[in-house]
Amino acid sequence: MGHPEFSPFPVSEYEDRVAKARHLMEESGIDALVLTSKENVVYFAGIQTIGWDSKHRPLIVVVPRDPSCPVHMVLAESLYYVARESSWVDELRPWGGWMEGASDDPIAGAFQVFQDLGLATGTLGLEQGYGQRMGMSQEDYSKLVEGLPEAKLVDGSELIWELRMIKSPLEIEALRKACAATTSAFEKGFSALRPGMREKELAGIMFAEMARHTDERPGFMMVRSGPRKYRMANVLAFDKPMVAGELVVVDSGAVYKDYWADFMRMSSIGEPTKEQRRFFDATLESQQAGVDKLAPGVTAHDIFSACNDVLVAHGLADYVTFERLGHGVGLDMHEPPSMARGSELVVRPGMVLTVEPVFWDRPDGKVGNFALEDVVVVTEEGHEVLSLFPKDLHIVPV
Repeated sequence: MGHPEFSPFPVSEYEDRVAKARHLMEESGIDALVLTSKENVVYFAGIQTIGWDSKHRPLIVVVPRDPSCPVHMVLAESLYYVARESSWVDELRPWGGWMEGASDDPIAGAFQVFQDLGLATGTLGLEQGYGQRMGMSQEDYSKLVEGLPEAKLVDGSELIWELRMIKSPLEIEALRKACAATTSAFEKGFSALRPGMREKELAGIMFAEMARHTDERPGFMMVRSGPRKYRMANVLAFDKPMVAGELVVVDSGAVYKDYWADFMRMSSIGEPTKEQRRFFDATLESQQAGVDKLAPGVTAHDIFSACNDVLVAHGLADYVTFERLGHGVGLDMHEPPSMARGSELVVRPGMVLTVEPVFWDRPDGKVGNFALEDVVVVTEEGHEVLSLFPKDLHIVPV
């Protein structure tokens, strides 16, 4: 078929993903992948819909191992024409009741696909493992299992992550765009920072700049300012003023073609204390050591150690309790692999990773939270940093 006008990527990109999946299915003895989560459906089918915000209409993509069998998508009738214009998948199986030949519900539609492709007695890989979620209710999942008594249902998450961990050039360009929009948002937001500004006001400024650059939904925003929030992880921006003496950690990322940026920068409302500056300088050195270490052939533990060793050398061992200090990023904001203590995973070209040592002064968390993060693509020769906003401590005059 020709390129659908509103598909995020050319048909050849999806065909390549399917071909790689089939090769891995052959190695692992899986006859088909059954995919339901937004990230996996978008990865293989490309459909562009806000339907993911509704939990009433499961969408199922079946990727058969047999190259003579096309990819099938079981979808609500209301999404049929959306799929025609934004997905490369030709075999669309609507459900709902008013279109000719439509199934009554998504599970019945999936059963029909399995029967037509001879998969009802096959080995089916589902989204059951680490970092995966199935996009259907427990009731629908129970119906799926009960209706496939002769099939073997196995975890396909290892195969899925093996595919998604290595980004194609087009995926990297989408991530580059998301990072550029986030860099611009940091420039706009930090230049507007002033004593008394509310965290939500800063978030609004940055969100608006992200959307201006991407013409898409803004992304995500985490803000930690002041002793009440230094010990909070993954916290939203509050309706809280940022005042003199407080450090501000902003963790943010725009999204473009469903691919996320994710990086952190720090600001100080007024000049930092000597202790705050000491901790920040150690954080900057630690984070940069991890980035500098990134290259094909090193292990995730090597990256962890590069960061951790710097903090230990600065006498901060008692403050550092993290088990990982980075992760993959792509269609999910947090993806495998983890840059974890003891991990033997080998870094490969095409991986897009973050490096983010994070800690606070323990046990009180009164001095500050200290965190910097970059998005880095691993290249054949080494690495390229995509998060280009400066990492120096941004000082807000008071």
